[in-house]
Amino acid sequence: MELKNSAQTFGVVSRANHWLSAFLFIGLIALGIYMHELPRSPEKFELYDLHKSLGIGLLMLMILRLVWLKVSPNPEQLSHNKFEHILAHSVKGILYLAMLVMPISGWIMSNSGGHEVAFFDLFVLPTLVGENDTVHEIAEGIHGTVGPLMIVVILLHVAGALKHHFIYKDNTLKRMLGKK
Repeated sequence: MELKNSAQTFGVVSRANHWLSAFLFIGLIALGIYMHELPRSPEKFELYDLHKSLGIGLLMLMILRLVWLKVSPNPEQLSHNKFEHILAHSVKGILYLAMLVMPISGWIMSNSGGHEVAFFDLFVLPTLVGENDTVHEIAEGIHGTVGPLMIVVILLHVAGALKHHFIYKDNTLKRMLGKK
C-alpha cells in the first residue's frame, strides 16, 4: 500500500483524504439543511457547534490535501475527450474551492454574529472579524448559496465517476477505491 500517488494510482493518503472529505462535506450539507429547519433551542445550538467543528475539520483536510498535492501530484485523469477533461477539472476545482469557502464563510459568519468557533472544545479558533451585521449577512449569503449549489456539483462528480466505471469501464473509480 503506497502512501504517495503514482502516475496511474492514488496513494492511501489521497484516497483517505478524498473519502473523509466527501463524507464530511455531504454530512455537513445535510446537517446544515436539517439545522436550518429547527426552531431556536438548545439542541439547535449544540448542532451548530458540531457543524462548526466538523466544518473546521473539513478545512483542515482541505489544507492537508492542497499541501499533499505539492508533495504527491494526482495521477492523470482518464478522460475520453477534451470536453470531459475540462469538465472533470472544473468540477474538481469547484469542489476544492467550495471546501475552502464553506468553512471560511461559516467561520466569518459565526465571528461577525458575535460567536466564537471552537474545534470540539479542544481549542478556539482566532476571531477573523469582529461583530458586524453587514459582514454577517454577506458571509451568511455566501454560505447559504454555495451549500445547495454543491449538491449539483457533487452529483456531477459522482455521475462522472459512475460513467467512467459502468460505461467506459476504465479505472477512474477503481483507483480511488484502491483497487487494481
